[in-house]
Amino acid sequence: MKDKKYSFRIRESDEDIEGILSNLSASERSDFIRNAIRFYAGYKDRLDDIDKKLDWILKKIDTKSEDLSVSPSVSLSNDEENQKTDETEKLLIESAMDILSL
Repeated sequence: MKDKKYSFRIRESDEDIEGILSNLSASERSDFIRNAIRFYAGYKDRLDDIDKKLDWILKKIDTKSEDLSVSPSVSLSNDEENQKTDETEKLLIESAMDILSL
């Protein structure tokens, strides 16, 4: 297995990859690519989960800002508003912990 070799071509749209790999020596490049593949394979599901949570948080923030623009007579009661804020804060904390645990 040590003699097995894989290669790939850089496309015109891959300037970012070209920039990263061109600054590395051949052995550094091989190590970098191996580590990048291992990282992606090991953390893809967690990164996808974090991405979903961030989307959810952003939607909640957008909803919250829309709620703020509603007249006071139509707004939520204080208890309901506090409960929504608590849920959002809990989700933010969980997402931050997920990111920190990478």
